[in-house]
Amino acid sequence: LRSGRVLVPGYHSYIRGLEGHGRLPLSQLYNNFALGHTMITDDGGDTWRLSDRWGVGEGSDEHQLVELSDGTVLANSRALSTGSPQQRVQARSYDQGETFSASELTEIPQPFNGCQGSIVSGEGDTLYVAGPDPLPATSWLQRVMHIMHCDVNLTGRTRVTLWKSKDGGRSYPEKTLIDPGLSAQTSLQHHDGKLFMLYEQADPTPQVTVQDMIMDEALQNLRVLLPNRFIFREVAT
Repeated sequence: LRSGRVLVPGYHSYIRGLEGHGRLPLSQLYNNFALGHTMITDDGGDTWRLSDRWGVGEGSDEHQLVELSDGTVLANSRALSTGSPQQRVQARSYDQGETFSASELTEIPQPFNGCQGSIVSGEGDTLYVAGPDPLPATSWLQRVMHIMHCDVNLTGRTRVTLWKSKDGGRSYPEKTLIDPGLSAQTSLQHHDGKLFMLYEQADPTPQVTVQDMIMDEALQNLRVLLPNRFIFREVAT
């Protein structure tokens, strides 16, 4: 921060319904919930302490922090989207990271089970957020979800996209598709008026056997993405 304080984002998670039972019922695997916290140092890293408990809201998983022009610290986070709305969340701190508001949903989408994303500040209160923006799933498994009237979109990590906010993260009306293929976790850097992105990219799974074809129709991009390479590029803003 401009004050010299250093904040390190973190999170912890637990299984709702597990408290006091000592063992994990399989029915609760769908009920995992993540909460944000922040590590704070005011002496260059010699000593550290945890921030006060965040407001719960929509929870907070892998998150990154930016400081706005008025000193507000904004946390933009992956939501653990297994059983929760498939959108990124945000929380704000007005006391240099000591406490944070309850997190709220943004209009930025996520794939099923979420994905790490990146946020960085530009000029003034201009912010950039990067992450997947998958198209609606059409897999066999997704059709089963529709038949069951289950409001879950079984999308995978594809179509890394850049969102832009000019009002300190209140809204993200501008978005630019960066990679139309399999692409996932990102890291942004703004330097000398230029925006740079490092992100994971993967190749489609080869369709060699009938089993491969069946699995592709059943799951599409829902399978865990294993990157074949990292892409580093300048992004037009």
